[in-house]
Amino acid sequence: MSPGFLLYLAAIAIGSLGGGLLPLFGYWSRRSLLVPVAFSGGILLGAAFFDMIPESVELLHGALGWPLLAGFLTIFIMERFVLVHPYPEHAAEHGRAHHIHLGVTAYIGLSFHSLLDGLAISSTYNRPELGGVVLLAVLFHKIPDAFALTSLLLLDRWSARPIVGWMTLFAFSTPLGAMLTYFALADASSKVVGAAIAVSAGTFLAVATSDILPQLRHENEQRMWPLVALFVGLVVSWLGRMIAG
Repeated sequence: MSPGFLLYLAAIAIGSLGGGLLPLFGYWSRRSLLVPVAFSGGILLGAAFFDMIPESVELLHGALGWPLLAGFLTIFIMERFVLVHPYPEHAAEHGRAHHIHLGVTAYIGLSFHSLLDGLAISSTYNRPELGGVVLLAVLFHKIPDAFALTSLLLLDRWSARPIVGWMTLFAFSTPLGAMLTYFALADASSKVVGAAIAVSAGTFLAVATSDILPQLRHENEQRMWPLVALFVGLVVSWLGRMIAG
C-alpha cells in the first residue's frame, strides 16, 4: 500500500472528523450549509459523468448498465427503507419523540455508505485521470454528511464526549472500506475494476440526486448562490479531468 494512498485516506478521515466536530462549536443553520452542500453535489455529478462513467465504459467495453444501476439502487434502497435522512431539517419533521432512533439509524446507514465510498477510492486510485477528482468528490460530500450526522446526534440529545468518539470511528469508515477493497482489487481484471468504478459512479449519482439536489429545490429565498455553487462544483470536476488528461 503506497504512501500516496495512505495520504488519500488520511485526508478523508481528517475531513470527515472536521465536518463532524463543527456542530459542537456554535449554532449552524441549514442555510449556512446549503452552498457547500450544493458545491459537493456538483463535484459528485462531475466525477460520475466526466470521469467515472467514461472510464468504466472503456474498461467494460460499454457494458456498464448493470453495475451502474446496482450502485444507484443500493443507495436508493438504503435511503428509502433503511437510512434516516442525515440532514437536520428532515429529522425535525419526525420530531424529538423518535429520540435515539434518528441518530443511531442514520449513523449505521451512513457508515455503511462510507464503506462504499472506500470502494470508489480504491478502484480509482491507480488511474491518475480519476484518482484526484474522486478523492475530491468523496471528501466534499463526506464533510457535510458528517456535519449533518452530528447535528442529528445532538438532536437526539447526545453529549459531546460520545459524539466525538463515535464520529472518530465514522471518520475511519471510508478508509477502512478503501483498505478492504484495495487488496480485493489488487489483482483484479480490468472488467472487475471497471464494474467497481461503475458501481461507485452509481452511488455518487444516487447521493447527488436523492440527497443534495432536493435541498436546492426546497430553498426559496436563496436560489441563486446554491445553483452557482452546484455549477462551480461541476466546473471543478471538469477542470480536474482536463488537467489529468
